[in-house]
Amino acid sequence: MVLLDKIIEQFVKEGYVKVAATNSLKNLKWQPDIIFSKKGFKFLVLVKSNNSIPPSFLNRISNIPKGNFIPLILFAQKLKDKDEKDILSLGISIAYFIRGKLVDVKIRKKISQNVVKEDVKSKLPMINIFVSSKQDGIDNVELEERKLIRKTINLLHDTRDYPFGRPRCIEYNSFALHDLNKQIVAEMKTCHWIIILLEDSRSPTVSFEIKKALTLILHKNIFMFVKDTIACKTIWKKELTKIENLPGTTVKWLPYSNVNDLEVTLTRAIDKRMNEIYKKLKIERFA
Repeated sequence: MVLLDKIIEQFVKEGYVKVAATNSLKNLKWQPDIIFSKKGFKFLVLVKSNNSIPPSFLNRISNIPKGNFIPLILFAQKLKDKDEKDILSLGISIAYFIRGKLVDVKIRKKISQNVVKEDVKSKLPMINIFVSSKQDGIDNVELEERKLIRKTINLLHDTRDYPFGRPRCIEYNSFALHDLNKQIVAEMKTCHWIIILLEDSRSPTVSFEIKKALTLILHKNIFMFVKDTIACKTIWKKELTKIENLPGTTVKWLPYSNVNDLEVTLTRAIDKRMNEIYKKLKIERFA
């Protein structure tokens, strides 16, 4: 408590005003230790006693409500330059409280949501994303990972205003294989990205989708996530070897160990690609 009082005192000296939490923050998946107001912005401050923070928690912090909210992590120890850059790229502000002093404050303010939306609308069409099909499993139950992919796409649309359409998923229970393949190709031709999930079960349908994606989708827009098990890498060895041997290695697959790990890896991959697109089109999200 004494430490928080000292931190509050330092912020107040810099013109911040301590305020109470509002109803708009009740659904946050994390809780700030202190909330300040300054020049129309609300700063949600998380106080860390070291310089370590799990990537999954950074994801939660970056997915803040719409409005003039600025998440800020106050570290007690300096970060490496790369780690600092990564956190700032997520739209999270950083400061340090070292030897009783507030130092090296780096603020990432969101540009007006309406301004960004208009800029995106004028420069970038809607991005339709194809999600690979269900894989063979017990009673053909859909994998939690596949559900997570759809949920993450929708969440990034809502919290970051990425111009994503509804995830395109083929539910093939009612199709004969011949018709299914036609349906997949027709749907994939309307999409700009594809997210491929490879699990421990073999699926001829997903294998077909990988083959078609390599000819229909720009390779830098192919996102492949492979469960980090020997069984998965063995079952999908043919497809993975083909991808690794592509000229230019423009398609990269990323390993994941569980659902939480997939969420972090998927979010980072999408953020990285969107940052590349926004930089190319000179679309600014932060000031």
